[in-house]
Amino acid sequence: MDTLDTLALVGEVLSWVGLGVGVPLLLLTMLIRAVEGPWRSIEIAIVERDGSVFARWFAGGDFHERPLRRDEFATPEEGWAAGVVSANDPARARVGDPPHLRRVVMTLGIVFAGVGVIGLVGSLLPLFL
Repeated sequence: MDTLDTLALVGEVLSWVGLGVGVPLLLLTMLIRAVEGPWRSIEIAIVERDGSVFARWFAGGDFHERPLRRDEFATPEEGWAAGVVSANDPARARVGDPPHLRRVVMTLGIVFAGVGVIGLVGSLLPLFL
């Protein structure tokens, strides 16, 4: 087996693995985007009532309220906090940045698919040389 055949074999393995993992991850990214929809920036009021801290916001033509989660760092003394709301479901809001799951899955999908495309090109080299 010469060097070109070895390169083609390695390229074929990389293309199978890269495209086999990358394409489903990119499809999963599109599914997550369809379910979540885009995130829009809003101002969220932080209030304290009966010893609990709540977030209140106006979106989709209605007022919404929910208790703050432990991972959301906002105090009632601040009064207002920057947040995001889902365009598909205005009742879903987050204090701070939107969730990172979509970006992580998309980045992994792009990396794996890129490796798969490079492997595919490498596996086709013996046909042209």
